[in-house]
Amino acid sequence: MRKALFTLLAILLWSCGNDSQDRSYTITGDTGIPGGAVLMFGADSRHERLDSTRCDDKGHFTMSLPMDTLTPLLLVTPDQKLVPVFAEPMLTATLKKDSTLRSGWSVDGGHTQAMHDSISRILDTCEPKKLTERIDSFILDNPISEVNIEIIRRYLANIPDAENKDIRSRINKLGGIMKDHEYIVTLGKKADAKNSNTLHRSFPEFEYTTADSTKVKLEDYVRKYTLITFWATWEKSCLEHMRELSAIKDSVESESFAMLNISLDYDSTAWMKFITEDSIAGDNVLDRMMFQSKVIKQLNVKSLPFTIILSPYQRVTDYGVETKGLAARMDSLSKKYDKEQSEKNKKKNKKK
Repeated sequence: MRKALFTLLAILLWSCGNDSQDRSYTITGDTGIPGGAVLMFGADSRHERLDSTRCDDKGHFTMSLPMDTLTPLLLVTPDQKLVPVFAEPMLTATLKKDSTLRSGWSVDGGHTQAMHDSISRILDTCEPKKLTERIDSFILDNPISEVNIEIIRRYLANIPDAENKDIRSRINKLGGIMKDHEYIVTLGKKADAKNSNTLHRSFPEFEYTTADSTKVKLEDYVRKYTLITFWATWEKSCLEHMRELSAIKDSVESESFAMLNISLDYDSTAWMKFITEDSIAGDNVLDRMMFQSKVIKQLNVKSLPFTIILSPYQRVTDYGVETKGLAARMDSLSKKYDKEQSEKNKKKNKKK
């Protein structure tokens, strides 16, 4: 009897182990970069950890992740390209070089992935005037597809000076399930300028080390209007954004103005190369925890680039800032603060 029970238990354990393994999503590929790092992280809270692997000496890699349901992920290739991945349980997919996509890579495997790559090929070559028309057409045909989130993120929300009315219009066309997605809800609040949960709250405590090995803390930015930008070299829309912000530094003539650029990069070499070659102004720091960073989570940052204005009193005064007109605004805010402080000092001196 005991032997029979033991055998039954062994069979059950073996079956559970195999079922867990069978539900994994596996992706393989030939990157052509020996020893290169491949990173994978969740596009939303369904997959909150960072997974990584190294290519072998021929540039090949294999990565398996446990999956319970269709899950959107983001893969960073060894050449620092960001590739959207739609992971499905019990599926093996292949990363391939593909010149027909802007990233230079496609993923072969899965219906949702094929749908994403197909519409991306159309949108990557679409004229700007017809872009929203194409996006509308796709959303209307597939209102509850996970692909909509990546399309809105990449072609509407992440472009410089994104039009909030365009974002809100696309959100309104989504099916009910997609409208309730955490990223869409957050994006909708931003588009409607109703970020009450973040606006005017205190900025989270932090401690980083800058590119020139200087430690910086939140307290270092007291009595300054500070532009804090979250970005990454693997998100190409960030690169021009950072260049534009860098130009703002030179146009604001005030000691009470600062810039802190927090890069969510895993590859410190690519980060250092960009900020050095492009002379990116401000305090440049690296946060390898990426979207798992406590600062990122507390501020509910869901897309890059993302810029916040921090007041001299450590309060978030603006959330999801656009670059248009930002130089004049920061110059006005900092000079107004300089004037207020100067008048306060004069009053103090008179009392003495």
